[in-house]
Amino acid sequence: MKVAGRTFSVVGMGRSGLAAAAALAARGADVVLSDGRDTPALRAAVAGLDPAVECRFGAEVIRPGDIAILSPGIPPFAPVFRRAYRVADAVMGEVELFFRLFPGTTLAVTGTDGKSTVTTMLAHLLKAAGHDAIAAGNLGNALCDLLADATPDTVAVAEVSCFQLITTSRFRPQVALVTNLAQDHLEHHGDMDAYVAAKARVVASQAVGDTFVRNLDDPILAGWLRPEHARVPGNGQRVVDVSQRHPVADGAFLDGGNFVLASGGTATPLCPRADLALPGAHNTENALLALAAAAAFGAPARALAMGLGSYRGLPHRIEPVGTLHGVRFFNDSKATNPHAAVTGLQAFDTPVVLIAGGHEKHLPLDPMAEAIGRHCAAVVLVGESAERMQGAFSGRAPIRRASDMQDAVRVALELARPDGVVLLSPGASSFDRYTGFEQRGDHFRSIVRGLIDAADVASRTC
Repeated sequence: MKVAGRTFSVVGMGRSGLAAAAALAARGADVVLSDGRDTPALRAAVAGLDPAVECRFGAEVIRPGDIAILSPGIPPFAPVFRRAYRVADAVMGEVELFFRLFPGTTLAVTGTDGKSTVTTMLAHLLKAAGHDAIAAGNLGNALCDLLADATPDTVAVAEVSCFQLITTSRFRPQVALVTNLAQDHLEHHGDMDAYVAAKARVVASQAVGDTFVRNLDDPILAGWLRPEHARVPGNGQRVVDVSQRHPVADGAFLDGGNFVLASGGTATPLCPRADLALPGAHNTENALLALAAAAAFGAPARALAMGLGSYRGLPHRIEPVGTLHGVRFFNDSKATNPHAAVTGLQAFDTPVVLIAGGHEKHLPLDPMAEAIGRHCAAVVLVGESAERMQGAFSGRAPIRRASDMQDAVRVALELARPDGVVLLSPGASSFDRYTGFEQRGDHFRSIVRGLIDAADVASRTC
């Protein structure tokens, strides 16, 4: 993609916008970076940019004839989104821009839940196989930040969200996978069909020589790229499958507690499931997806087995926090929708006290209610969604309301004693009280560890 001398309007001063503007300016582009907000934090964020980048605050600026780079936070129904397609010469997001400028190889991970774990696990496996692999994208570090040091040997394992995919057109990952699909972000896309269509863009430009990793245990994904499935047609790419429930001819599956790789109908045991340190069936699924993708990229089985055994996971995903008075605490703040909360609950063999609630996304709660009935000793609700959740979960388990996270931890500890489990798996996003799930999880962790430290001090002074 020719950049030098061309004009670009970058809208949004988040991580992706800052990275895109910096990459374009470094290549000699004429760049305007704008944001509808004007805050001290934004002004501080742009302070380190090349002075050639023109920054405008308090308005979303798109110059006629520019190439517009839109923030993934801008929904399709937003006026600036529609205006971009009217006045700009071309419209794309940071993912598309990155792909057109990146000299290396791109693998892509999307889906509803498990994206970050699969992305980092896949990068870890490829590193174990000797590749210069870097995990980036929606998990926090912008893809365009990789461009400065990238070489043709660099492998970018890109976590891409539905928000990022809707502004792609030529994005063509050599290996693409979708973890699973459940209702989420419908307020952004409008309905489930539009959400699924956004996810399907990860394979839209794939062709012969590329690979799609298909999760056969997901009822929606199981039909993708089949000849009779018109909504997501294949383009001649290779398809490999994963399943926890039954063997596959090509891909990866679970058999008798062992991970197995399959190719051409020949199955080769890889390593025991027990070698993976992460608990839960959802992490078995995550591992199968990462293994199948890494194997499709050419990683040898020995390196995959070693890499899987040394992977330790990410914070805020069923993260052990500590034990107090015999009660074990787990931080699953990344569970920002009911589907993810169900997955967190299913990871435990013993009944848990669940802390749930947050920003109201108006997603269906029936599956979460059913999981609470099967897995919960009690539920503590907090946040703006607490009232609707209380109505949906009534009769499934004892329910208590809390005023804030500090109060929720206190109540949950009372309900879980002795020798119970407290799980923060909110089933809702964090934006009613926090800047993101990370801040929410960090707050939960600090509260729990503060209580543990106080108990330790008290025990030493007695």
